[in-house]
Amino acid sequence: MDKHSLWQRYVPLVRHEALRLQVRLPASVELDDLLQAGGIGLLNAVDGLRRAK
Repeated sequence: MDKHSLWQRYVPLVRHEALRLQVRLPASVELDDLLQAGGIGLLNAVDGLRRAK
């Protein structure tokens, strides 16, 4: 699977987890910040998988 396909497959999971976390965190933590952190983590994971092959 290429990087773009992996991204498309797992972005909905990142969004789901960000929304789930948002309700448990203080109101000062914005959804956009959680989505950005999740996106960075996803990119790092995809890059790590590609290097491991």
